[in-house]
Amino acid sequence: MRLEEIRRKVFKREKGWILLYPVFYILSRIYCFISSARADLYRNGILTKVVPPIPVISVGNIVAGGAGKTPLVEFIYRMLEDIGFSPVIVMRGYGGSERGPLFASENADRFGDEAAIFVRRGFRVVVSKDRLKGIDFAVEKGANIAVLDDGFQQLKIEATVNIVVVDPFNPFGGNHCLPLGTLREPVSALERAHCFVLSRSNLASVEKVNSIELYLKTFRKPVFRAHQMFKNWLDENFSEASPPPKDINVFCGIGNPEQFVEMLKVEGFDVERVFAFPDHYVYTDDDIEKLRKYPNLVTTEKDAVKLKGRLPFKFPVLNVEVFGLKEFIVNRIKNVEKHEEKDEQKAFLPDGVSASQITEGKVFKEIFP
Repeated sequence: MRLEEIRRKVFKREKGWILLYPVFYILSRIYCFISSARADLYRNGILTKVVPPIPVISVGNIVAGGAGKTPLVEFIYRMLEDIGFSPVIVMRGYGGSERGPLFASENADRFGDEAAIFVRRGFRVVVSKDRLKGIDFAVEKGANIAVLDDGFQQLKIEATVNIVVVDPFNPFGGNHCLPLGTLREPVSALERAHCFVLSRSNLASVEKVNSIELYLKTFRKPVFRAHQMFKNWLDENFSEASPPPKDINVFCGIGNPEQFVEMLKVEGFDVERVFAFPDHYVYTDDDIEKLRKYPNLVTTEKDAVKLKGRLPFKFPVLNVEVFGLKEFIVNRIKNVEKHEEKDEQKAFLPDGVSASQITEGKVFKEIFP
């Protein structure tokens, strides 16, 4: 039995699993305490933060499992390119064997499935177990802004924009830290965010989305709604394909398989069977042979990059729109830039050297004159 299945049974206090509830509760409290203590060390300056040489847009969450970060990272990367930046995605490369820092390729075994997806998009991706080293590596290679994937718990890195993605279907992890709930840290950690993005807000009920947004606004930070939809369909060879027939069989190894299935149902598909594997699952030959028995297989892009050409299936490419986020990110970067220039003008300058000369080489001078 998977650990996630055990956690759910204990959390719901099913039958004999209720006996483990006190143990999981105590472990959860310890986990929350350690997370809070670590954050306090950084907040009080006992552990020092590092300000990277380029602006960093951090995209993360406080709940373990899928929250809709991947399409949001793509949205932000494309937006930064469109306004003239040279962005790079810096990520751990979960599920891959490389420690980095180095540029990723489409090899999911080496760099992880999410990195492979971004590389297929034509994005520059740096995989590094040490994210700070990854940012420095990206700067050396010419990047002038970084999108830090899954960066909310990277407390050592001072992000220019700290975005927390909130999934309306599982916003606060059952209000318990791991292993009883799925919170990575207490909900109070949301104070560190600069803004929130409600992912998949078009798929949840209006009442639910409004309720979560109302709560998030108590942190006095902007809340943006993301609409997620299917852009097009591809087959196992990543070629353009028509949508599958209405009756489908679904398999996936992602953090939130329920939401993927729900999206398919909203699109009008009849889901006959669902084969849910653990997040970042590495499929075996036996798995493939078992799945091959079922017609009209549908999976996610995250799974497809690991199974290219090994099994007949189709998968949707997701598209996300976030209204108002672009303006927020641009304004925040501009405000930080202006603040830095103001500080430099107050500093001591050698004779014959002006403040404008000092800031002449600023990364964003051409973009934000």
